[in-house]
Parts: sequence; C-alpha cells; structure tokens
Amino acid sequence: GESILGKTPRQIEEMGIVHIPSDRMSEGLVLEFSIKENLILGKHWSAPVRNGISLDWRYIDDTAEKSITDYDIVAPSIDHRTRSLSGGNMQKVILARELQGSPKILIANQPCRGLDVGVIEYVHGLLLEKRMQGVAVLLISEDLDEIFTLADRIAVIYHGQIVGLYPAQDITIDQIGLAMAGEKDQ
Repeated sequence: GESILGKTPRQIEEMGIVHIPSDRMSEGLVLEFSIKENLILGKHWSAPVRNGISLDWRYIDDTAEKSITDYDIVAPSIDHRTRSLSGGNMQKVILARELQGSPKILIANQPCRGLDVGVIEYVHGLLLEKRMQGVAVLLISEDLDEIFTLADRIAVIYHGQIVGLYPAQDITIDQIGLAMAGEKDQ
C-alpha cells in the first residue's frame, strides 16, 4: 500500500523489495569484480557490511564463503572474478546477494533465461521456497511453462496494459496466448 515512486534504490531495498534483473551480465553484476564484491553491491553502505567508515572484510569474507556453500556456487574462491563464472553460477551470485536478509517482495525478471535445466530447477525451487516463507514473488517471464509451474495468479500485459488477471489453475496456455494477442476474456 505504500508507493515507491521517487524512492532511491537504497530506500526501496530498505523496504524489503529486492530484484533479480533480466540481464545478469549487464544489470546484475559487475563482471570485473570478485564474487565477494558482487555479493555486497548495494549493501556496502550499512552494517553489517560497513563498520563505521570502512568495510568489514572479515564479515564480507565469511558471508561470501557461506553464500558459495549455501547457493552451490562453483568457483575456486570468493576472490574469483565474476566474469569467468558460468551463467548459472553468475545467477546464483545474484540470488545469494538479493536474498540476504529477509526480503518481503522479490521481483524476478526472466530469472531462468539462458540457464541450463539443472540451474532452472534450482532457481524454481528457490523461488517456491521463498514463496512458502511468505515472500511475495512477482515473476516476470515469457516462458509460459515456467509461469504455470510457479504462479498462483497470472497477469497478462498487452500494449502496456494488464488485460487479464487469472488464477493459474483456472486458465489454459491457449487462453493465455489469446490474451497475449489482445483477445478479450474467453
């Protein structure tokens, strides 16, 4: 019920809203940074990452090691450059960063684009787990199978307008396809 219009990214994150961007390489990560540096992006301004005027590198290292284990990130070390990770491991770094703490709302924009089947299953499982924990998950996807696998409700947007909002169990892929083409409710 609270507008986020005009709020800074920091204020939005402090409200408990996190985001998985659609393009992990240009929007989600700084490829020349290490894994541990990417894990603190946007979090470097406050405790526990910051201790006074300096970064708490012990906390950062410990958190990065835990993230590598918890999110099954395959990398030689936390100091490894993100550029050389696979797409799936890059996505896991973003997930680990965004899901730190207790988010209230997760906006996942094309979270599985370009990933292999194993990582897709991992991401889907994580999104479902967060939903079960009470996190509101807004999934933005062009993959109808993914939407039907994960969604409780499906909104269809056509020419920038929501043209239908459906309970997932009450709509078919064909009906969604027609709504995506601008056809009115069946």
